[in-house]
Amino acid sequence: MTKSTLNIAVWVERRLEVSLGFHLPAARLYGIVVNDAARLLDDTGGAARFSFIEESGDTYALLRGSPGVLARSFDAAAIVTTGWAAPLGEDGKLTQRASRHPLRRRVRAVAVVDDNGVASVIRFEDDPTHMILQSERGTGDIVDALEAMWFGDPTALMKADAKPDVAAEIVNLRTTRGGCTRRP
Repeated sequence: MTKSTLNIAVWVERRLEVSLGFHLPAARLYGIVVNDAARLLDDTGGAARFSFIEESGDTYALLRGSPGVLARSFDAAAIVTTGWAAPLGEDGKLTQRASRHPLRRRVRAVAVVDDNGVASVIRFEDDPTHMILQSERGTGDIVDALEAMWFGDPTALMKADAKPDVAAEIVNLRTTRGGCTRRP
């Protein structure tokens, strides 16, 4: 098996299942180092490790400034959120706020970005053994923001932060480590 973004997302979600619930106070950003991509899904130790970077009530703020710059120094980055999900109406839109819908469900979503793109995993609190996997890019603001953070110009991230000296050192580490190249 070769490394894939979805395998990383599944690995992260499995770790979160034993350590976090479905009621986080804010979105969290993690950095992931992959040690052995072939062992990501067999749950043996040492396949990867992940580090908490920061949390915020503004998910997009985590991808700007020093948190986003720091995330780029890892092999992959993950955004983790929890909240309510509800079925869409026949027109494909929400009929009311998900948190007030009678069929609402608690959900934890993990979106991972690496040099191969974006993948996500969703797990519901009322059905914790079942994960919904999405290996394709998907659509939406969070996917766009993850790609802008990961593949975009690192100087744009530094401009969003008040600590440019730290950000410059971290960007330099990521862009020179291992001859990493980014998609345009």
